[in-house]
Amino acid sequence: MDRLTAVAVAIGLLTLVAGCKVGPDYCGPPPACIQPSWRQTDDPAVKMCCESLAAWWMKFDDPTLNVLVDRAARNNLDLHEAALRIFEARAKRCIVRGDLFPQIQQDASYSYSKTSTAGVMGSSGTGGLATGALDQWNLGLNGTWEIDVFGRLRRLVEAADDDIGVSIEDYRDTMVILLGDVATNYVDARTYQRRLEIARENLQLQQRTLELTEKRFKGELSPELDVAQARANYENTAAGIPSLEIGYQQSLNRLSVLLGCPPGEVDGLLAEQAPIPIPPKEIAIGIPADLLRRRPDIRRAECEVAAQTARIGAAIGEMYPKFTLLGSFGLDAQGFSKLFSGDAITASTGPQMQWNILNFGRLRCNVYMHESLQQQYVVSYQKKVLVAAEEVDNALVSYVRQKQRRSHLRNEVEASRRSVVLSQQRYIGGDVDFQRVLDSQRSLLNSEEQLASTEANVAIAVIELYRALGGGWQSAELTSVEAAGGSASPDVGQSAAPEVVETPMPDGGPK
Repeated sequence: MDRLTAVAVAIGLLTLVAGCKVGPDYCGPPPACIQPSWRQTDDPAVKMCCESLAAWWMKFDDPTLNVLVDRAARNNLDLHEAALRIFEARAKRCIVRGDLFPQIQQDASYSYSKTSTAGVMGSSGTGGLATGALDQWNLGLNGTWEIDVFGRLRRLVEAADDDIGVSIEDYRDTMVILLGDVATNYVDARTYQRRLEIARENLQLQQRTLELTEKRFKGELSPELDVAQARANYENTAAGIPSLEIGYQQSLNRLSVLLGCPPGEVDGLLAEQAPIPIPPKEIAIGIPADLLRRRPDIRRAECEVAAQTARIGAAIGEMYPKFTLLGSFGLDAQGFSKLFSGDAITASTGPQMQWNILNFGRLRCNVYMHESLQQQYVVSYQKKVLVAAEEVDNALVSYVRQKQRRSHLRNEVEASRRSVVLSQQRYIGGDVDFQRVLDSQRSLLNSEEQLASTEANVAIAVIELYRALGGGWQSAELTSVEAAGGSASPDVGQSAAPEVVETPMPDGGPK
């Protein structure tokens, strides 16, 4: 058997063996402790049936909210940053996958050297001067190819695939958070508008009361104390308006930033006053197990477990021999005219084996480290499931109880308005003192403000519930990853990461 045949046989044997992969295979998410059904479902508005939460903000039937969500999904900078991380993960996978294939480098060199032979006797035996010159040309290819016998490199590719999944779910989680923030700040803005309206209406009422006390004081029907108390009440209500205007402007500025715009860009959208968004009459929340499939942060945690499981295999592969095929082909000649002749050809090839047989436990401890990290990701996954269930339960409790509070406050507001009318009539008739009028007006302002805040809390509780359920990212697929910026890496083959193409991306993504 000649040398070339021996090399071919060795390469063939290594290729046949290179079908195994050391280390554990990922078989699915670890068991998660989650209840079979939700609590707080005694409210008839809460349904256990499964319903799409893809465009939950549309259920508020508010055109302005729809516009804000659409613009935020297209222009939010946190979302663009998360999209770029997807491209980064794709590029990293391309780098890792490239190690599976031969790595070839081209070398080319030229050197010219001239040496002096002054004082050296020539071949003729005469004592003359002689010079030597060397014109060296070199052109060649050098290649290495690690034969992935034990699957170390393929495990790294698996980990890179799952890292792409992590970045995708991170993008979706950013989308879920963004949609909730936009809706919450919009509710806050409308709430401030309503509270400003309440304050100004009460200010007008208190202005009329102040004028009434002044007239009665001039007619010697009431003491000056009534005028002073009426004015203090009026000024106290007027002093609260600037604070409400500050809060309103801050909510508008926050909306502008969420939409990727400088402060002031959304002022025109909310210039016309509108009521606080009204939640849908019925909310379908499904069952707790739906969280495992819907919440991006839980899906992200599962991808992290899968990626770390693959890295365990890569760490185990470091303990096995590495087989590399080396080869070179080139042209080497003195003088350019001889470079492409048959005598200038140089070539070499052959396998190489490296094995860390003495590392004082370093590689074994590296495996232990990766196994520990994998267990940490498992615990993190289980914790995220529990936290998700907690967030849903908290949002449900808030929604149900805030609705009950709103019902009582509506009755209180009606009674307070009636109390203001009656107390003022009896004050004019001389049946009660002015303190009763002040108390009724203060009670009305307080109850109306509480009602506005509670109406906002009901809407925010529904928003938090939709966010806790992981809704929104499914319908916010404005463009695909490729449509937004194209493939971020010239990968060999197709990425195995799930649903990369369907990942929502903002317009104007990275090119």
